[in-house]
Formats: sequence, structure tokens, C-alpha cells
Amino acid sequence: MIQNLKVDIIYHLTPSDFEMEFNMCGCCRMRLLNDKTTDKKSFIKSLARAVSRSRVIMVCGPLFSENGIISTVATAIGSRTVLCDNAAYGIAGDDKIEIIEGSTPLVTPDGYFGGCIIESGPQTIILLTENRSFRKVIMQNLIHPYIEEISYIPQKSAPVQASPQEAEPISAVSENENYITEPDSDYNNEIELQENAYEAPAAADEHNIEFVMDSSPEDEEQNDTDDTLFQTPNGDLSNSMYTEVETAEEIKERYENAYVPSESDNMFITTSGYEDDDPQIKPKKENSKAMDISIVVLSLLLLLAVLALVYFVIVKPYTLGISTADYLKEIFGASSGSSLI
Repeated sequence: MIQNLKVDIIYHLTPSDFEMEFNMCGCCRMRLLNDKTTDKKSFIKSLARAVSRSRVIMVCGPLFSENGIISTVATAIGSRTVLCDNAAYGIAGDDKIEIIEGSTPLVTPDGYFGGCIIESGPQTIILLTENRSFRKVIMQNLIHPYIEEISYIPQKSAPVQASPQEAEPISAVSENENYITEPDSDYNNEIELQENAYEAPAAADEHNIEFVMDSSPEDEEQNDTDDTLFQTPNGDLSNSMYTEVETAEEIKERYENAYVPSESDNMFITTSGYEDDDPQIKPKKENSKAMDISIVVLSLLLLLAVLALVYFVIVKPYTLGISTADYLKEIFGASSGSSLI
């Protein structure tokens, strides 16, 4: 039987990958949520939220930078990083690679390190590189089969009923045989000890990863402040959102009262952003007005020059009945003759 798998994907300092999400949804039925973070604080909060609600948490981002996801996740779950044995896992090169203690490296067929995977009970955290090509190879070769395997729950087989055996004939009992009529106390004590020693297995907790960076002192102070804001005078928080229903007389009286304007009426009306009384903004406003006037003047002069050019090049030759070329030759000929004189 295939279960509905809960998966969270966090993109830290890397763009989202729709193709990866689409291909992974083909592995099994799943509820897939994603999030994008750009700093360490938001990443920790997103990781804590994902751990509290999903069975599989995937994190894509830089692995070994200052804000690398391997060291950050290790600190968040209360673990430490250790050096990876490159030869044991077929990693090419002699680079020192640190992974979370107890995790398994994810390596491409070409020997490139692309992340690691760590399990805690039924929960799994998968850390993947920001390199999309390496990530695609790892997803196809390692992650997809893993997702299919953990999403499969074997069905419980029906208990096999034992075939009734033929009753053996009871042998006749001799009258001379002695029977033990009192129960065996040792046997009863042994059965009682076995029953007491048996303990039912604890139910598997879907959220088994212990998150040690769930909250900071600032968050706790903020939560305390929020509680005091919504606390009633009696100290009860459950009735903080309760409001009394107005009666018909109170509603009628409220609407019959004359409207009195107040300063709070304009609290949501925004201004233009320029204050005449501000000495820093006023010169900028005057400079912008002067610049606008100069632009208008230059535009008018340019328009007049274009109109004059059109008149002397097109309109004037047309009125004289000659072509534009002849008119230009006549003008330039007259100007050259006057210069020679």
C-alpha cells in the first residue's frame, strides 16, 4: 500500500527547481510544500517548521560556504560534522569534505559529491547541492528510488487459521492414579512475571528529529508579549476574542448620533511625500521645477528649428515652382558668389 507522503523542500540561497518537484511527485502520492530563504535566521525557522510537519525534508543550497546547509543543519539538530572517507564512498579527488555525523554521502556515478542524507526514526533530512545538473543526477539515481521505498507500507497479512485437528481419544484413567487438585504456584508466578515484563511497543513518532534551535530568547520574549496583549483582565486567554453583541437599541442610538470629525479620519490617507517645511526636501523640489522649465524651453526651440528647416527645404521651393535640389544649389551658389566678391 502506498501512503500519502509529506515532503517539505527548502531552497536556501538558490532558485527553486520546478522540474525536480514535478519529477519527484511522480514517485508516489505526496503532499509537497516548498519555501525559499535568503538568510540563516529565516532558514532555521523554515527548517523547524518543516521538521514539525513532514516526514521528508529536502534542503537545496550551498553545502560548504559560511552559511552552508551542512554545518547549519548539523547545529540545528544538535549534531556535529565529521570528515568523509572519500575512498570508501567513491568520491573523486582528495578534497576534505565534512558531512553530518551518521549521515550517508550522496555521490554521482562520476564521483562528484552532491550532498548527504540523514535519518532519525521515520524522518529523513536530505541535503542537496545548488548545482542543478549534479542534483538532477542524484535525484534520478538515488532519491527517487529511496522515496518510492519509504512510501511503500506492506499490507498486514490476514492471520492464518489453523486447521482443526482431530480430537485425540482420551485414554481411560485408572482409579489408582493420584491427581493434583491444588494449582501450581510456581507456574502461576512465572506466567504473572512474563505478563508484567511484556510492554507494548511504543507507537512510532513521525516527527522524530529533535530540533535544538526551535526558538531564540527574542522569540520567547515576543511570544510573552503577544500573550499579554491578548490577555483579559481576569487572566483568561480563551475568551480574549469574544465580543458582546449589540442590542437593537444600542445600534439605533449609535447611528442616530451626529458625526463628529476627528484627526483619526485621515490616518490612512497618504501625502505626496514632499513637505514644504522640510529644508532638505524643498531645494530638491525647486531644482526639479527649474529642470522641467529648461526641458520645455529646449523642446520648443528644437521644434521651431525643425519647422524652419521644413519651410526652407520643402515649402519655399514648392511655392517658387522649383525642386528642392535646385533651390539648394541656388542658395549655396549665391552664398559662394557673395563670398568671392
